Amino acid sequence: MRLDEFSRLLETYGADPAHWPEARRMAAQALLEVSPGAQALHNSARFLDNALDVSLPGPDAAAMARMRGKLARAVAREPLPRAEAGLLRLLRPWAPMGAGALVTLAVCALWMSRPLPPQSDEILGAPRLMAMMDTLP
Repeated sequence: MRLDEFSRLLETYGADPAHWPEARRMAAQALLEVSPGAQALHNSARFLDNALDVSLPGPDAAAMARMRGKLARAVAREPLPRAEAGLLRLLRPWAPMGAGALVTLAVCALWMSRPLPPQSDEILGAPRLMAMMDTLP
């Protein structure tokens, strides 16, 4: 891990290694052990984390209760989902999203795979006409 990546890691997740992504945690800790620059960045990030923890107030219990009450009332006022009618309601579990496109593709494949109708002898093509003209006196 490079020092600029370590700096971005600290800016994104803070100084606590428990908050760092597992995939990058070992590399970051290895850099932190050997690099004085990484140690200085980590100390700065730890200082910032502590300052934010002290300066930010904790959640107010009364405000949280009011917010939960408003949310519960808003959810209670929402109308119930209406039942789908008839055949669509019966087919819904069997027809996943996008089934219409799949059915259309299957119909097109069947239509294109059908055999061509036999050619009529009444309609003569150019090669046949040329051959007939060569036989004329």
